[in-house]
Amino acid sequence: MLNSFRRFTKSRFGLIAVFVFLAVIALAFAAGDITGVRSNGGTGGGNVVAKVGDRKITDAELRERIDIFLRNLQRGGQNVTMAQFLAQGGLELALDEMINGASMVEFGKQSGMQVSKKLVDGEIASNPAFFGLDGKFSQKQFEELLGQNRISPVTFRNQMTDDRYRSWFVNRATIGNQIPEGVVLPYASLLLERRAGVVGLVSTIAMDPGADPDDKTLTAWYNGKRARYTVPERRILRYAVVNPDSLKDRTAATEAEIADAYKKAGNRFAATEKRSVRQLVTLDQATANRIANEVKGGKTLAAAASAAGLEPTSFEGVEKAALAKQTAPAVADAAFAAAQGAVAGPIRSQLGWHILQVEKVEAVAAKTLDQARTELAGEIGARKLAEALAALRQSLEDGVGDGKTFDEAVADAKLTATRSPALTAAGTNPDDPNYKPDATIAPVMRAGFTFEQAGDEPQVVALGADGTFALVGLERVVPAAPRPLAQIRDRVVKDYLVEQALTKARAVATGMIAKLEKGVPMQQALAEAGVTKGPPPKPFDFKRSEILGPNMAPYLQMAFQMAPKKAKLVEGSNREGYYVVYLDKVEEHSAANDPAALQRVRGDIAPQVGPEYARQFIASMRNHLKVTRNEKAIAALKAELSRTGSAR
Repeated sequence: MLNSFRRFTKSRFGLIAVFVFLAVIALAFAAGDITGVRSNGGTGGGNVVAKVGDRKITDAELRERIDIFLRNLQRGGQNVTMAQFLAQGGLELALDEMINGASMVEFGKQSGMQVSKKLVDGEIASNPAFFGLDGKFSQKQFEELLGQNRISPVTFRNQMTDDRYRSWFVNRATIGNQIPEGVVLPYASLLLERRAGVVGLVSTIAMDPGADPDDKTLTAWYNGKRARYTVPERRILRYAVVNPDSLKDRTAATEAEIADAYKKAGNRFAATEKRSVRQLVTLDQATANRIANEVKGGKTLAAAASAAGLEPTSFEGVEKAALAKQTAPAVADAAFAAAQGAVAGPIRSQLGWHILQVEKVEAVAAKTLDQARTELAGEIGARKLAEALAALRQSLEDGVGDGKTFDEAVADAKLTATRSPALTAAGTNPDDPNYKPDATIAPVMRAGFTFEQAGDEPQVVALGADGTFALVGLERVVPAAPRPLAQIRDRVVKDYLVEQALTKARAVATGMIAKLEKGVPMQQALAEAGVTKGPPPKPFDFKRSEILGPNMAPYLQMAFQMAPKKAKLVEGSNREGYYVVYLDKVEEHSAANDPAALQRVRGDIAPQVGPEYARQFIASMRNHLKVTRNEKAIAALKAELSRTGSAR
């Protein structure tokens, strides 16, 4: 569970993200305390577990970080218990990263670095999360979002201040990625290494799992595997969707509105004329005169322009006013004074000398009120619909801000509420594999998993570019829990038998190793072990560069990790059995004359150089500061967490 987290912390941006871990997750998943008394910078209560200079880290802060980490793993469908977290060193990892973060802040302050209030204000004002409907910073949106997530403005600003110190130390400018040639060559040569051998599979299905377990045996086995059958946290939401279609009837244009719009349209529906005009612009009058004479003499404007190394432009179906805006009033006057097919110009403008050829003249008749009715009705209806959607959304947000419950807000707005099944954060229903959510459920569920508890004030969530939105409320949280054995007995029995067969397969595969290393052929070793089912042995012969990748077979991974003339076993995927790998020979090659291999390795190693520099830099900061740990307080916290199984 923590392996992926550890791998992430080794990346360049993983380092940064871990150091700002609390601030980021606090805003996204409702950490913190709206009262502002939550500790920041070591000022909170509780036992001190570590000190970095004058900065204290308390057990309360460490509890909070662990709690946030676990809750978000569980919300994401990872069934992680406190016992698993502690067993894999989670507490030490969390504390170490908190010390790293505090070290950068303290080192920055001691070095004379300062984060101004103006800088923090600027970052807050430029954060799109705090923009209002007008696309600008909204103090109301800022306060509401922090309030929804139970973070005080003071706490949020303090977190941003600390994060700025950290980002100054760990960023692209402070992390290099230059790699000496001598470091690259050995790794590149490994890519050219060739290994050959043979692999056999001791299949699970080839083993006799034995009789079905009795109730006592099955219950004991199930109790030891409860995490395997745990259903992730689910939530039951209530939501009311508002889309444009639901408001169209009440926002249709009236006859009076259409008539008024027609009256105010001015010349929009008056008779007019449109022309298609081809234009060429030259910088001097002599060239313009020559080309104009050639065109008037029968040469096409395109041909005359091409001969002069120029290219004409075209205006298709433009009115005079539009052409004047795109060129110049004098040019438009000349174009609309000429007959169809005629050549006009040269006409001078700020751009140069224009030669015009009128290709098409189209008279557009005036539109009566009846003829313009459909067009005006559509425009008026769209405007009224947008205004109605915005007004209804604002009304709902104001009502929620004034303390209305979900039911009260829905009733006042005359909306229809829908209740979701108990769904995971991904929108799936573990109780119904055939459940297919509608398109709106994904953003609704994302919003639903940001609530801290049932009864929190509802949220307004955007669902589409057309203005569709929903009012979302959390009705109930279904905690992550294993399914009762009685509900899944058949499945558990099957898993038990597969595991028994897999255990026997491992024993058989282990027994083959000594024979293979004495020279017994793979096929003979399988036969003597009684393995009569499964695929035949498979020889392999690969360069390391040919098999690298995320989908590399487990037996090939093993083949490139062992010594020649040796045999080893590795478990296959999906409990299919155990592969027995025998490595016959290894051929080594130098990449000194292989630029492609050198470049590939350089590209693979480069992303790891920066994080290593960052780790060394942070370690140097820690050494510069006085960092102390209260091992007694740390042990007491670990014991308490082990006993209670909760960070709270």
